[in-house]
Amino acid sequence: TKPGTSERFRAMAASSDLKELSLKQAFKKLHDRKSTAINWIIVSASSGEAALVKYGAGLSSFMESFSNNAMQWGLLGVLGVDDSSVKSIRSKLVQIDWCGGGVRKGDIGKMLNKQRPVIQKFAGAIACNIPASSQGDITARKVAYKLFHAQGAHKPTYYDFGDEKVQTSGLSTEDDNVDDDDEDEDFD
Repeated sequence: TKPGTSERFRAMAASSDLKELSLKQAFKKLHDRKSTAINWIIVSASSGEAALVKYGAGLSSFMESFSNNAMQWGLLGVLGVDDSSVKSIRSKLVQIDWCGGGVRKGDIGKMLNKQRPVIQKFAGAIACNIPASSQGDITARKVAYKLFHAQGAHKPTYYDFGDEKVQTSGLSTEDDNVDDDDEDEDFD
């Protein structure tokens, strides 16, 4: 990481102005692995159409940008970097299904059923999906763990979140700290 990189990402994230980019433009920049201006967007679908809420760069600003009183979807662009013999960089898109603690429990199912298909149609291919309701549900190590285990044969050396890097060699099941019993059942 270059000196001052974290400060640069925080400054860019803090200066995001929704009038500057449309959802389509922000999504295109999210997929551009050479862009350091945007590596995440937050989208809502409460109107029945995907709408840009916020965008920025760096995992820390991403985690702080979700609303406690809303159902939102975050799309985070993460670079999987393999620098073992030949340097390879692959862009991965992670979807965060955010349900803030202030959302009424009775509305959650209705909102998921109505809004999730809109987001899935818009977002396309997602490397992994993480449900979250608090900032603690979204850590660099957890996202790296989920990505690492969702990938095929070509595993990266590390994941680059823009303002943080996670080496894959140190990942363990402890990094996947949310109770996912229904997803990890063993049917032996």
